[in-house]
Amino acid sequence: MAKQRKKRSTVSFKDIQIAYLMDGISSIAKLHKDGQASNITIRRAFSNLKEGGREVASLEKWIRENLGAGTRGRTAPSAGQERIYRAQQIKTSGPFLRLPLGALQIDKGEVVSVVFQKDQIIVRKV
Repeated sequence: MAKQRKKRSTVSFKDIQIAYLMDGISSIAKLHKDGQASNITIRRAFSNLKEGGREVASLEKWIRENLGAGTRGRTAPSAGQERIYRAQQIKTSGPFLRLPLGALQIDKGEVVSVVFQKDQIIVRKV
């Protein structure tokens, strides 16, 4: 008698898309928690939904909060964590910093208050 093959235990990015469109973010969170949906699969589903013009703000927020920065770069800092950044400069511009604002839970288009002091710069969510 031949062995029966175990059925696929992970889901495809299309399965993730369907789950998100039908049940929202809770179904994706459950699939991820159960180990059935990988980070890469969820990100691929997100990018395809976004390219298709679907509303994906809640999925984007969930990915940012639960999956982090992805395979490139380092993870976003959490509140209270201290990091060291190098100043950058592009061509003839002045030196500047690129700071991740995820720890302040700031989304694209939101306004922040920036206070420049002699030895520090303070960024606050408005």
